[in-house]
Amino acid sequence: MAHYGLADTAFGSMLVAVEGDVLIAVKFHVEEAGLADAVDDLRRELHGAFTLERSEAKIRPAARQLRDYLAGKRSNFDLQYDISWVTPFRRKVLQACARIPRGQVATYADLARRAGSPRAFRAVGRTMATNPIPIVIPCHRVVGTNGSLTGFGGGLDMKSRLLALEGAALV
Repeated sequence: MAHYGLADTAFGSMLVAVEGDVLIAVKFHVEEAGLADAVDDLRRELHGAFTLERSEAKIRPAARQLRDYLAGKRSNFDLQYDISWVTPFRRKVLQACARIPRGQVATYADLARRAGSPRAFRAVGRTMATNPIPIVIPCHRVVGTNGSLTGFGGGLDMKSRLLALEGAALV
């Protein structure tokens, strides 16, 4: 049984889902009024891998780490996460993304190479767009080939704020 709830952060309200102590999802801009729709979307995205039940108490440790990170009170996460249910290619890309150090960026082409598919930069972009655990798997650290900020589920303003919080130098 997995649990979900809302976490208020310096970057807005977010849906957080865990199975035990393991993080399985983070969704941006989810308020109470839109929670039911967001949970329906999450169920589809998880392809039935988890049964979801609401519990703010169960998500509290993960929510606290997200809240503290986004408030600048911590610089890394010690959360385990589960992406076992995604395709092998997406898993490789997300694992490569997770290795981008704080304060640095990589391009979609860089991630494609790191995942062993150098010509698959568009597929890397789709993977970043559907990252189930943004911030913890730092897709905000992925930029265009020319260093430009490109798509991000939380919006480009949030992406810029996250990179500034982490001290990333953009060209």
